[in-house]
Amino acid sequence: MINNTVPSFFTLWGSDDVELEVLNQYFISHPEVFEEYFNYHCPKTRERLSNTIKQYPAKLEDIRIIAETLPSIIQEITNEYHNKYNLDVNMKFHLFVGAFGSNAFVEREIIGDIFFAAEKLSPDVNHLRVIVAHEIGHIYHNVKLQNGGMDWSKAEWTDAAVSLYREGVATYLSKQIMKGLNESVYYSYNDDGERWLQCYIENEEHIKKRFLEDYIEGWTLEKEKEWFRLSGGQYFGYNRLGYFLGTAFVEYVVQSWGESEAFTFWNKHNLKSSVMDWLSK
Repeated sequence: MINNTVPSFFTLWGSDDVELEVLNQYFISHPEVFEEYFNYHCPKTRERLSNTIKQYPAKLEDIRIIAETLPSIIQEITNEYHNKYNLDVNMKFHLFVGAFGSNAFVEREIIGDIFFAAEKLSPDVNHLRVIVAHEIGHIYHNVKLQNGGMDWSKAEWTDAAVSLYREGVATYLSKQIMKGLNESVYYSYNDDGERWLQCYIENEEHIKKRFLEDYIEGWTLEKEKEWFRLSGGQYFGYNRLGYFLGTAFVEYVVQSWGESEAFTFWNKHNLKSSVMDWLSK
């Protein structure tokens, strides 16, 4: 099921000069989206929302295109997962216009709702296919873990090794579903990621060492942002470098144990020590 709230946004946007109160009306009208979004994925401040209103005009045409094309792409990629990996679960998708926070995310449930923020996405169909494949990849991964006997009560969602592994699996899956694209697209979901990819390739050993140091010192929300969120990038000038590490780790696991084993690795191995051993190599 796809909950597309973008038409509701355009109804309000077209009514008159948009002020904060009008934008808030849209947010309040869709608590199923914006409670999760503003609690975990975007700070809701007056200053941010004022800046957001100024940024919207340049993005409106892209948002319209995305709202029209994303539902069919979601269906297409869902079918690809069914055909390639036999994924057969009911998923709920939310398409919305946010305040330039996260681009896409999944609720922390076994089969959580999937959210896409149109203002943060590229309208290119292959870019959209990759980010949809990445987010559905999280659901498929959770289903595989569940079927493999995962004890979710022991899942440390905020642990660095868990974030690295989960984002690595989702990126790996997006590469299997959407083969043949430029490598950087699987991380950036646009055409602007080549220098970011080169930064990782040229500094891989240094990046691995720095991540390991951060992990050993003790993980914090600031470190989570630095390595896995759009708001990071203080260390090397580029954010979300943890995605590259995660994908490299998962590809190492696939080569060593096989693809199926990689998807359930969290169930059967000490993930923390496995990641730390790999980072130390």
